[in-house]
Amino acid sequence: MCVCVCKPSGLQGFNRSSLAYSYIATVSVLKVLVDKRMFLGTLKKDLEPYIGVPVEYFKIYRLKSGQQEFECARLTENLGSYRDDEKLIVRLDRVLKKDEHRGKVFQLLPNSPEPIKFLCDWILSKGMTVGEVKKEILEEIKRKYSIDIPYERCRLRKKSWKNPAEIYLNDQRFEQDISLFPNWEMFLQELPEPEKITSSNQLVLFVRRWCPANLELKAFEEVLLDESTVMELKTKLSNLSGIPAEYVEFAKGQGSFPCEMSVLGIHTELGWNTETATLDNWPPGIFEDGHVILYRDSREELKQLSSEERKEIANREGSRVNRLGIIASTRKERTLKIYLDMSHRRNDDAEVD
Repeated sequence: MCVCVCKPSGLQGFNRSSLAYSYIATVSVLKVLVDKRMFLGTLKKDLEPYIGVPVEYFKIYRLKSGQQEFECARLTENLGSYRDDEKLIVRLDRVLKKDEHRGKVFQLLPNSPEPIKFLCDWILSKGMTVGEVKKEILEEIKRKYSIDIPYERCRLRKKSWKNPAEIYLNDQRFEQDISLFPNWEMFLQELPEPEKITSSNQLVLFVRRWCPANLELKAFEEVLLDESTVMELKTKLSNLSGIPAEYVEFAKGQGSFPCEMSVLGIHTELGWNTETATLDNWPPGIFEDGHVILYRDSREELKQLSSEERKEIANREGSRVNRLGIIASTRKERTLKIYLDMSHRRNDDAEVD
């Protein structure tokens, strides 16, 4: 039996932890003669010298009709079902072991024009601590991207679609303390100072000050709450800004992170007043790390704009929000009136009589 194997060439190196392979993007074709009684695992082992990496660091795919690729994962399967001149594709991609899950690591840059950047693929194993994973990732991104982040100022946290969520503590273990799923995603965040959070019961929120007098939204900052109460949040915002706590008003950001919206709507379209004592009640419905909070001084009045100024700002802000690919939607409660038409029912009753 003759098999054509398409393999990447120009291999320069690979990293066993991060899947950070480096090779020239060219393809070469290798024609091999095999016995149909041979196992797939044996074929992979025989191809190892030609591929240039150990068998656990490459996968074989069958090329079916329509150019669809199917992974050949059963190493004990023989080649009896393979045709002459069958085309196989070899891809550099570490084979997962038991209790391993592959995912992606992104860098979180809250105050950057591009707040979310892909860093690398990574494999997590059951039982690994967050501290161990953090150390390995930091070494890899320093080697690959020259990004040098001190260990004590690095944070790993859950990525929920585009939103930063739960913060992982160094002593937590994956699968035991943190659920681990295939195709997981995680944020790596550089902190301005050493990590302060010490318990999963604490709550860390992103906050931005809204200045209505000059229509300015300040940069992202963080507040750490020991209690998930409105009073605790107002006290922390007061300490951060100098606004007396009784004059602090806050609203939950709308949409996905970084919750961008036009400055023309911030002051009037968000729910600035909450009547609940705890943050997890709706509104505001804040129940985990990573929520965005806007706050303001209730004594500060909104800047009055001319129609021309408003039009200019609307055009500028519309372009900015659209460029970020973010749609800011506000949630408002409105009274719903339901009218019941009984005319058909009365007609039916009359006919029955």
